[in-house]
Amino acid sequence: MSRGGRALVVLYVAVALWLAFCTVRTWGAVPAWTTLAMAAAALAPVVGVVRETVIAGERRTVAALRQREARRSAWRDTAAAALARAEVDTACCERWWTSCATRHDPGCAHRTSWGTTT
Repeated sequence: MSRGGRALVVLYVAVALWLAFCTVRTWGAVPAWTTLAMAAAALAPVVGVVRETVIAGERRTVAALRQREARRSAWRDTAAAALARAEVDTACCERWWTSCATRHDPGCAHRTSWGTTT
């Protein structure tokens, strides 16, 4: 839960306690409907506490999904780099064929020891 969320929860709890205290103090001294209204109002901040808890859970879920997606994209980046490396490696042989076998990279894995010139 964020710092602001915690502050709101503390505020909600304080308001709920104050309203509950006022409800108990006014019991029997005022009409019953006002005491019941005060009791209902004392329960209203509980909704705020539940809301902040749900929001904190959703934030944790979103953070976990973002981390999972970052790992997936890192895997995709690694796969794309390997594919690009393979294409660059085969480009050497393509240059060799298009240059009538006169230029071939010395480090090429496909280079044979007989009949190739560098």
